[in-house]
Formats: sequence, structure tokens, C-alpha cells
Amino acid sequence: MLEGLQGKPETAICKRHNIKPAEYRRWRKEFLARIAGPFASPRRPSRQRHESSKALRVAQDLIEVLPIPVFFKARDGKHLGANKAWEAYFGVRRESFIGKTVEDLFSQAPEVATKHRAVDEDLWRNPGTRSYELQVPIHDGSVRHTLNYKATFTDADGKVAGLIGTIIDITERKRAERRQALEYRISRILSESGTVAAAMPRILAAFCESLGLACGARWSMDPKIGAFRCEEAWSVDDPDIATFLAASRQSNYQPGHAGFIRRVLGTGQPVWIVDVGADDSFLRGAEAAKAGLRSAFALPIRLGDQVLGAMEFFHRERRLPDEWLLETGVTIGNQIGHFMARVQAEGELREGEARFRSLTALSSDWYWEQDEQFRVTSMSSRFVERTGIDPAPYIGRKRWELPALNLTESEWERHRAQLERHEPFFDFEIERPGPEGTSVWLSLSGEAVFDEGRRFRGYRGVGTDVTERKRAQGVLRAAYEELARSNAELQQFAYVASHDLQEPLRMIGSYTQLLERRYGDRLDQDAREFMGFIVDGATRMKQLIEDLLAYSRVGTRGKEMRPAQAQAVLDKALVNLRAAVEQSEALVTHDSLPEINADDTQLTQLLQNLVANAIKFRKKNEAPRIHIGVKDVGDEWRFSVADNGIGIEPQYFERIFLVFQRLHTQDEYPGTGIGLAICRKVVERHGGRIWVESAYGEGSTFHFTLPKIQKGET
Repeated sequence: MLEGLQGKPETAICKRHNIKPAEYRRWRKEFLARIAGPFASPRRPSRQRHESSKALRVAQDLIEVLPIPVFFKARDGKHLGANKAWEAYFGVRRESFIGKTVEDLFSQAPEVATKHRAVDEDLWRNPGTRSYELQVPIHDGSVRHTLNYKATFTDADGKVAGLIGTIIDITERKRAERRQALEYRISRILSESGTVAAAMPRILAAFCESLGLACGARWSMDPKIGAFRCEEAWSVDDPDIATFLAASRQSNYQPGHAGFIRRVLGTGQPVWIVDVGADDSFLRGAEAAKAGLRSAFALPIRLGDQVLGAMEFFHRERRLPDEWLLETGVTIGNQIGHFMARVQAEGELREGEARFRSLTALSSDWYWEQDEQFRVTSMSSRFVERTGIDPAPYIGRKRWELPALNLTESEWERHRAQLERHEPFFDFEIERPGPEGTSVWLSLSGEAVFDEGRRFRGYRGVGTDVTERKRAQGVLRAAYEELARSNAELQQFAYVASHDLQEPLRMIGSYTQLLERRYGDRLDQDAREFMGFIVDGATRMKQLIEDLLAYSRVGTRGKEMRPAQAQAVLDKALVNLRAAVEQSEALVTHDSLPEINADDTQLTQLLQNLVANAIKFRKKNEAPRIHIGVKDVGDEWRFSVADNGIGIEPQYFERIFLVFQRLHTQDEYPGTGIGLAICRKVVERHGGRIWVESAYGEGSTFHFTLPKIQKGET
């Protein structure tokens, strides 16, 4: 049976033989006492001594196959031997420690040797058995929790000759107890805390105190500065460590993959550094080493796949990676992540409730609810404050059961059908009877409400008093109608006036020219010159009237907007200007022009006016060079007409688009000064804008925009 137990841990033995750990330990203690018996045998006859020697060999064979480490010590404290399990546990060959003391065996852990020595001394003074717990380092560099049993044995004279001992590894049990205690402590902290800032210092303290760590800190991403920062820290009472943590809290680190905390936040996985002073990836290594810190590990704070932050902890001693510690830390990090998410959700809920209360207090709207039968169940106090209407008659009734001055039965029917389909509705306007014989206009918006099982529970929404708006709309509508009537009369006046004015002007011009033909030989030079002034004035007055009539007709006599090829429009404008182009030897070029939605007649007039101006205002002794360009600028086309003419000074950029505004005398450049005003009115009718860029003496570029044809627009 004992051979079957060799090398097996306590938990496996108990599970296999269906015994409790306490029962197994009691058996082991009694067994050790029995094993020590042969060493305490008094002097006997040779036959008895022979039997005793035989029993001793049997005991030694039994000890050799025990699955737990067993050792022997002499009275002077030097080791006499040990079994294979002891050799395997400590990773030390038996031959290398026979004759050595505990001080030799635990030279790197003097506190362990001191504890063992104290128990041994007590046994020498008071023989018997002892048991005690102790953390001991083993060959792989890890520290194990052990339960130690020792019992004295005597020589042939009955004197204490030495002791026999065994070691039980209880690391997993201690870890489970420690993990349970730590998780319970942190759970209690989280349940008692209302904010992350209040909970984290206590959590860091609990972590460090429970696991014997020197200090810890929490890091998170600060979206305001776009960097990682240390939020909270805790440490033992040590000024050097406090200085290190203070410096950490002053540091900000940009996101990346290098570095201690960056790796945790970037990967969501824990990181362990055996020696912070020797690891180049730890940017604060020199400061940490100066504070007496050696090993460090960092843990993610996670909520599912989302990394919310990281915790870092430091040992004063050099420690190899502890998988149990990392696993425990990751579990607690997830626990903290859920707490942070809950706190954030509760904070957002409180903020939302506060915002709702604030808006409710400040808003002029009121809130209402209906049940699944569409009966009004509640209205906030703002309803009566805003409208002066008593809400009592409306509570418990459907909206259409009370009179609305503006709605017909068919309109109510459409509203009921919308509610029955559980659709949201917006700006549903109702005119209700108000106090003292007045009426109040209400605008209602609402949405359907469903429970967790997607069962319809009614409607909720807001209402607004729009009485003043409706009254203003009525005033505006009346003003618009009056303006439309006035514009129609003005258009008619302009048309009649222009025709009535042109007839006497024609008579003045015709009869003046007739006088000159019949009586010219009787008139002196001054008289003929005066008659020329009369004819020229009448001609220019006629042109002014015609241009003014054309300007007034841009917005009233235009054709319907239709898709048109800008290239065809430009070709038509150039045909109209053929004589001027040929006479001035102008060169007109253009880009590939798009299809646009326009009144092609007015667009022809626009391009014709701009090209004609470019020809008219040319430099002396230099042929005009004109280019019509176009650019795609999102939802618009931006056209340009550039020339090499005389240019315009900046102070006149706006003035030139006004009616009858001229920058030159009639003798210099003939015209009425209304062409660019017509251009602006045409562009604005098409939904665009027009402007000029120019340097005096270096030419001008007139820009104008036209909307693109939208999809589905024909």
C-alpha cells in the first residue's frame, strides 16, 4: 500500500482512499510515532537486538516509500538521512546535506532556519511530538506553505538521540483559504463603496496586506489627455516607496505596445517582471529599484473583452512568476471591472434622472402618458401652467373623445390607425377650447411603450403650446398674401410702365431724327449736336427700360427647372456673341461641362453676360482670353469665367452686382450697369451664389455655384 502512495499529494491520497485530510494527518502522526519506536529500544539480549535491528530495517524501508518527505536528525542537529520524497521535494540530493544543519540547508532563508531550530530546541528540552506551519523556499525558487511534524527518538540508554520529521505541502489549501479571504474582503469593499475612487485605495491595501506586497497602484486611460495615468496608489510606510509612487502619479504615458502598463492595457493579459531594475521594458525601473522594489506584476481590469484599466503591485524580494497569484489577480480584476461598469451605469442613470428633472423644470413642454387602450393616464403640471386648460376632463379618456376645433373625423381616423400600428408620431397639432372662450393650439409627439416581453403598454410623449406660433403663422400668411398681391401689381406696373415709356421715347428719337434729315441744312453745328444728344439719350433710356424689365422678369417669368447640358447652354451663348467674339478676336475655351438642373434660357443669359463683360472690359492692344471652368465641390458645381482684362479693385467687388452701378463712363465702356445684377438674380433663383476674384490690371474671375442634380431628380 505504501508503495502506491509514493509521490502522491495529500489531496490525491485522501480522494483515492475516501478519507478526510484530518484523519489522514492523525494516521500519519501516529505512524511516525510508531516508526520512532525502534530507535528508542532499551538494551536487550542479542536475540532481541537482532529482532530490533530487523524492525529498524523494516521501518527504514517503509519510510523510503512514503509519499511525504521524511528526515532524521541527530541530537546535535545534524541530518542523518531522508527518504526519496524529501529529496524530490527540495530538489537536493541526500548525500549533499547529511551531516548539515538547518542553517546550512536554508542559508538563503535564515528566518526558516531560525523557526526550525527553535522547534528542535523545544523538543530537546521536552521530548515528544510537535507540529507547526512554515513557508519554505524550494529548488525551483518558489515558496511553499508546509505543515511540519516532528517526533523525538531515544537511544539504547533511553536518552533522546535525535528526531524524525515529515513535511506536508499545504500550499494549495492555504492559497484557497487566502484567495477566499481576499475575494470576500474585496467583495465587501465593493459592496460598501459608491465610487471607484472610494473603493480602489482600499482594494489596493487589501491586496497588498493579504499577499505581503510592498505597494500597488491603479492605472487607466484618460481620454481628455489621450494618455495613461496613475489614479490611486497604496504602500507600506516607507518614504522611498512613497516617493516612487508620487513620481508615478505625475507621469503620463502615451498608448503603445512597449512598457509594463501598456502591455497589460494593450493585450488584456497579466505581466510579471522578475527584476524591475534589470528589465528595459519597465520605464520606471531605476526609480523602483532605488525604492527597494524588485519584482512586479500587473493585472488587467476587464469587463468582458473591454480593458478598463490595470493594477500593478511590487515585491521587495525577487520573485519568479506565480501563476496562482496571477490567476487570482485576474479574477479579482474582472470583479472590479464589473463593479466599475455598475458604478458607471448607476452614475449615468443618476445623471440622466437629474438631467430629466432639470429639463422638466426648465422646459415649457409637458409630459403625458396613455395606457394600452389609448386613454390618457397622466399629464405633468406644466400642461395647466402653459395652457390654462384643466386636465381633469382629459384623464381617463381617449384623445378623440373631446372636441378639437381643427380636426375632421377622417383626420382623427388616420391618427387612431397610427396608434393602433404602434407607430411614433410627431407634431400632431390639435386646437382645443381654452379658457374664457379662447382656443389653444397643442403640438403632441409620442412613442409606443413596450415591456420586457415586448407587450404593448401604451404611449408616452411630450406636448407643446404652439398658440403663439400659429398666430404668428397667421400674421405671416396674411403678410405673404399681401406681398404676393403687391408684387403682382408691381410686376404689372413695371410691364405697363415700360411699354408706355418706350412709346414716347420712340417718338422722341424718331421725330428728332426726322428733324435732322429735313432741316439739317438749316441748323448750325450746335443744333445738330444737341439733336444727337436727344437721340442718344432716348436710345439709352430705351435700353435702360428694357434691361429693367428683363431684371424684373428673372424671378417671375422664368421657365421650370429641368436637366440641361451646360455645354449646350454655353454654345448658344457663344452663338449670340459671335459678332463680338470675331470683332475682338477673343479666344474662348472651356472645361468639360456637366448636366445641371436649370432654366436653360436664364443660364444662357448668365453665361452670355459674363462672357460679354470679359470681351467688353478688355485691355487695349490685347485680344481677350476667356476660360469657362467647373469644379466638383460636393453637392454643388462651382463654375468660373476667367479673363485677362482690366481687372477690378477690391472695394468694388460687391458694388458691381447692384442695379445701375457702373465703374466707368459711358464713353469708356457703354452699357446700363444692370448685367451683373441680372447674373446675381439668375444664380440666386437657381439656389447658388456668385462672387468675383480680381486684381486690378491683371484680369478677373467670376465664380458662381449651381446645385447638382440629386438622385431620382428628373
